[in-house]
Amino acid sequence: MSPVFQIQPSLASRRDEDSMRPNNFDLIRLLAAAQVVYCHTCFHLNITTGIADPRIAYFVHWFPGVPIFFVLSGFLISRSWERCTGWKDYAVKRALRIYPGLWVQLAAGIVVASAFGVITPAVVTSLPFLAWIAAQASCVQFFNPDFLRGFGLGVLNGSLWTIPVELGFYLSLPLIYISVINRLGRRGAEMALGGLALASFGYWFYLSVHANPDSMLTKLQMVSPLPHLHMFLLGILIQRNFDHLRPLFENRAPVWLAAFATCMLVLNPWGEGTLSESPLPVLVGRLLLTMAVFSFAFSWRNLSGTLLRDQDLSYGVYLYHGLAINVLKELDLGGSPLHLLLVSVITVICAALSWTLVERPAVSRKPSHRRDEHQTSTTAEPLSTPTGGFVSERRAA
Repeated sequence: MSPVFQIQPSLASRRDEDSMRPNNFDLIRLLAAAQVVYCHTCFHLNITTGIADPRIAYFVHWFPGVPIFFVLSGFLISRSWERCTGWKDYAVKRALRIYPGLWVQLAAGIVVASAFGVITPAVVTSLPFLAWIAAQASCVQFFNPDFLRGFGLGVLNGSLWTIPVELGFYLSLPLIYISVINRLGRRGAEMALGGLALASFGYWFYLSVHANPDSMLTKLQMVSPLPHLHMFLLGILIQRNFDHLRPLFENRAPVWLAAFATCMLVLNPWGEGTLSESPLPVLVGRLLLTMAVFSFAFSWRNLSGTLLRDQDLSYGVYLYHGLAINVLKELDLGGSPLHLLLVSVITVICAALSWTLVERPAVSRKPSHRRDEHQTSTTAEPLSTPTGGFVSERRAA
């Protein structure tokens, strides 16, 4: 194999594989997914009392799901790539993590929409339905046909627009290694990736704050990986320098959480889900959020295993909460904290079934001769959705 196509391991990947475990990645992803459920449900079902009181929601907005998921994805997937035997090994692992759960969720969504009379025999035989199925089952999940616009929120599962973003990350990662990391050396690669991350952040900030959110061009750009690439690249950089950064993370969660809270209170980079007009506070906030996330991952390191017992519900929570919200919306339910509880219960039940019956069996079929990030965090990386999965990301951090 040409040296250009050889995988260049990070410092971290040369160490004993048990060195990063135990950790709290699963718990962090579940908390991020719970934040998504909270924000989507409160917004779309107009819940503003009890646990959805704006004073509580203000603090929940401090921890937006999308950057947390994406930075963890960069960390875990780059580690997985460095331990794969080749392209096929990498592609099989990624496909087995994404598509089985996604396809079962699609089938469940069709059943739900059919039960409400939205998908009829006439619709099933139509070209828009076939195009929608092809899009949902592949990589164009943001496509939304007219026959769904009268159901619930007007889209069967609006959070799925982030799947094409994540798939874009998966495809770009080998290219990043081949064209940057393998060619430029460690220091040159870090400088190049850091510059690319800053460019991506500027692009994302412009689209989020200054571009017309109703423009189709803006919407298409926001469902591409480029604006969100900065968090993914940040995760890669942390993974490749983890040995050096470890002392900053291990058992330092209180310190970094306090620093992040100070930033939020003083600079207010995305208070109440609205981005600051200045990019610098947002950049500082995202960096401190990242430090808080990784420090929590490596503090109280048995917490995730004790609470979750190797159950990764985060992907299922992401996949099914939109369907639950749509059902309540279609039934004209909303306005009460009990409806937030109902959506949460339905979502957790569906997520548990998805993990037990679909995702875990699929993950177990991954090539076993080289263990991937499932061994690093007990499960594979999530697919993510921001607090603005149904709400315009212009309003979300």
